[in-house]
Amino acid sequence: MKPLKINPVVTLLCLLSVLVLLAGQMLAQTRTHNLGDYKFRVEMEETINTNDVEPTGEWPQDHFRYSTVVFHNSGFAVFKWIDESGTEHAKEDFLWPVSYYQEAPYGIREVRRSEPPEVWVTANGRRQLSSRRFNGTVDPNLPADQMIEVRYKAYPGFDVLKRTYSYTNPNHDDYVLVTYRYLCTFDWDEDGEPDTDDTQTMEDVYFIFGYSFQTAEGTWITYSRWYEEGKDDWASYEAKPSALVPGGRPVHMSYAWDGDHPEIVEFEAGGGEFDDTGDPRFATGSGGSDAMPSAEFVSSAYSGFAALHVDAAPGNTSDWLTQPFSVNANMSIYNVWDSDFPGFTTIWDWAASGSKQTVENQSGWPDDAGAQEDEYCFQAFGPYDFRKGDSIMIAYAVGANGISRDLAIEKGLEWRDWYRGGASTFDDAAKNELLATGKDSIFQTLDRALWTWNRNLDIPDPLPAPDLEVTSGPNRIELAWEDLSATGDWDSGTPDLDYYRIYRKRGNFLVDTYTELNPDGTHLRWELLAEVPASQTSYIDNDVVRGEAYHYAVTAVDDGSQNTNGIRPGQPLESSKYANRTEVAAFAFAPGAETAQKVRIVPNPYVRKAGDFNFTGDDNKILFVNLPPYCTLNIFTVTGDLVKTIDHSSGSADESWDQVTNANQFVASGVYILQVDEAFDLEKKPMEGSIEKFVIIR
Repeated sequence: MKPLKINPVVTLLCLLSVLVLLAGQMLAQTRTHNLGDYKFRVEMEETINTNDVEPTGEWPQDHFRYSTVVFHNSGFAVFKWIDESGTEHAKEDFLWPVSYYQEAPYGIREVRRSEPPEVWVTANGRRQLSSRRFNGTVDPNLPADQMIEVRYKAYPGFDVLKRTYSYTNPNHDDYVLVTYRYLCTFDWDEDGEPDTDDTQTMEDVYFIFGYSFQTAEGTWITYSRWYEEGKDDWASYEAKPSALVPGGRPVHMSYAWDGDHPEIVEFEAGGGEFDDTGDPRFATGSGGSDAMPSAEFVSSAYSGFAALHVDAAPGNTSDWLTQPFSVNANMSIYNVWDSDFPGFTTIWDWAASGSKQTVENQSGWPDDAGAQEDEYCFQAFGPYDFRKGDSIMIAYAVGANGISRDLAIEKGLEWRDWYRGGASTFDDAAKNELLATGKDSIFQTLDRALWTWNRNLDIPDPLPAPDLEVTSGPNRIELAWEDLSATGDWDSGTPDLDYYRIYRKRGNFLVDTYTELNPDGTHLRWELLAEVPASQTSYIDNDVVRGEAYHYAVTAVDDGSQNTNGIRPGQPLESSKYANRTEVAAFAFAPGAETAQKVRIVPNPYVRKAGDFNFTGDDNKILFVNLPPYCTLNIFTVTGDLVKTIDHSSGSADESWDQVTNANQFVASGVYILQVDEAFDLEKKPMEGSIEKFVIIR
C-alpha cells in the first residue's frame, strides 16, 4: 500500500474552513431584548462591530432600522500581571477579552418570567406561526421580564458573568440594565486549573466600557447624510444628582446626539441654508439617491449609559460613588482598533488619568461636528488589585429617549413649511431647542434605571401579553386571544385585569419601511383600534380593504390597584405591545365567486410609478379579484409564453401576484393574459373558466 500523501495546502484550507465555521457559530451566539421600546441585542462576544453585524439599540423598535448603537467594547486594562511563561506584562489592555470557552455553565442563555405568547395568523389559506420559537427557560421568580446571561473565561484570568435585564413596564422599557461580575481565577482555557502563577497579584486593574451611539438613526434607515463614523454627531459626559434616589449615587451619564454637519447647506435643491441637526429627512434608498423631502426629524434620539453601582473593592460591596474614574466623551473607532487613546501612551494610562472629558473639550465645539470622526463614549472604573478568588461587580444601564415620533413628524412638517418660506415660524432655532429636550429624556431614563437598581430590580409589573390568533376572513379580519381575567399580579397574586387594547398597522409591521414613505410626510403608524372589556376575548375588524396587509397586537391593561409603589402609584400598566404583534400579515378577502366570468385585475393598468395608487407597502403587488373559490391561474404573454402559474386554493375571491415569473424574474412591461383554469366552487364542483387581459408598465 502506498503511503498517504497529505497536501499541506488542502490541510490549511480545511483548517481555515473549520475556523470560519466556528467564528460564524460564535457570531450566531446572540439573544435580543425585544419586549420594550428599546430593542437591544446581546452578543456572546464583548464587541459589536457593525462592519460585521447589524447595529442595535433600536428605539423605538417598531420603526424600520432605527438603531442607535454601531460599536461597543468592554474589557479591562491591567498595570501588571505575569503570564504562564513567567513574563511580566505592563499596562496591557483587553478590549476583546472573550476566551469562547462555552461548555456549561459558560455560554449564553435567555430567561423570561413567563412563556412568550404564541401568535398565529391565517392568511391565503394557511395558518402560520408569527411568533418566534422560544429557546430559553422560564423562571417566575425573575425580578425582570427578561434576562440574558453571558458567561465566559477571559485573559488574563477572569471568569466573567454578564447579566442584562429588561422590563415591559412602560415607565422602564427605554433601557437595559447590565451587571458584570469579574472573578479572578488566572484560568482562561477549557479546564478549571489556573494557567499561570495563581499566587500573584494582578495590579491596578481598570474595567472599561464603551458605546458608539449613532444617534442619527436616519443614516441606518434613510441615509440622512451620515458620513464616515457619524461625523455630524456630538457626545458628552455629565454627572447630575438623581431626582429619584436623592442623596445617593449621581447619574454619571455619557450620552450622544445628532449635530449639524458643516458641509450640508441646503435641505433640497434650490433651497436656502439650514442647520441639519435632527436630520430632517431628505432622501431614501441606497446612498440617499432617492429624493424624499418629507422632513420629519429622523435623528431625534439621545442615547447614553450610566453607572448604577460600582463595588468599592474585592470583598467590599459598598457603592464607590465617585466612579467612573476616567471618562472619554468622543473616541474614534480607529483608535480603539489600534489600542491608541490620543494623548496617552496606552489605554491603561488613559484609564488611570482621572480625566473626565465633556463636549466643551472637543475640537470644533460647538460649530463643527465634522471635526470629530466618532461619538464613541468610554468610562473606566478602578483601580482594583486582584488575588485569586477576588471578585467585584459593576452595574450600569444603557438606553435611548427623546421626542416622540409623532412630534418629530408634526414639527418636521412645520419646519419644512418655514424652510420653504411658508407661514410657519418653527425655524432652525426652534427645531434645535425642541430636539435638545432629549437630554432631559435620556437623563430621566437612566435615573429610572438607578431607581430600579436601588429596589433590587423589583418594580411594579404589567400583566403578560396574551396568546393571539388572527384569521383572515371574508371582508373582515377576526382576532381571538387568551383570557387573562384570572391571571394574578406577579407580586400579590391578585387578578387586576381592567381591559384589553387592540392595535393595528396597515402595510408592513414596521413603521417607515422604504415602500411606505412618501414626500408629503404622512406615515402609516401603529394605531389604537379599540379598547374592549376584560370579559371580551375576541374582536372582528370590519374596517378593512381587500388585498391590503394588516398587522395586529393585543395588550392587557391592569387597573393600577397593585401599582402601589411605582414611579406613578395607581397608574394602570399595560403589557408589551411588541410581545404578540403579528409579523405575518392578514388579508381580508371576499368569498370565492359563483362564476369565473367577472374576474378583474387590480390595478389595471399597473403602473410602477403610480405610488399611492398601488398597494400599501408593496409596489409590485397585483390583485386578481372575483375569482372562483379554487382554481389555477396561468399568466401568459400576448405571444403565448407562460410566465407564471399560481395555485389558488384559499377559497377566497382574491389572489395576489408579485410580478415574479416562474423563473424568479420580474416581468417586463407589456400586455398579459390571465387564464383561469380548473375552477371549482366551494363544494368542489367544476366551473367554467375565463380569460382576461391586463397591462403592466414598469
